[in-house]
Amino acid sequence: CAVNWPITTAKRSNMPRTDSVTVSINVKPDQVWDYVADLKNWKDFSEFGKNMEKVSPEEWIAHTEQGDIRVLPKFKKEQLVLDHLCILSNGEEVLIPYRVEPVGDASKLTMVNQQGESVADDDYAVQLEWMRTELETIKDLLED
Repeated sequence: CAVNWPITTAKRSNMPRTDSVTVSINVKPDQVWDYVADLKNWKDFSEFGKNMEKVSPEEWIAHTEQGDIRVLPKFKKEQLVLDHLCILSNGEEVLIPYRVEPVGDASKLTMVNQQGESVADDDYAVQLEWMRTELETIKDLLED
């Protein structure tokens, strides 16, 4: 029996679009966490991290083409959590969930992206490509 459910393409205001990207890394989870948790390393794997400035123990500023973005790490080593809150130049806040998962002596690294209200679909697609590139670069750097 086939049911024809209506298809809704409009974004719901209470349900932003989210996507996750995961990469397997043949490195111990603590090593992956330590590397990514050091924001000085972000310049090595992320365009976003190329021009970051530490402004306090709890806050960094990413100077980007889209303006300055405040980055507030919400890291928890015990849980291998690398979440960070990004506050865009327009004041919009976007939480980026970011996790390391143990897989034996190896790891899975997962980042979740949320499409902010001010982000167009084309720009969001570019953000997802950046995420894939970042995670693959982390993999390459750590496995070398």
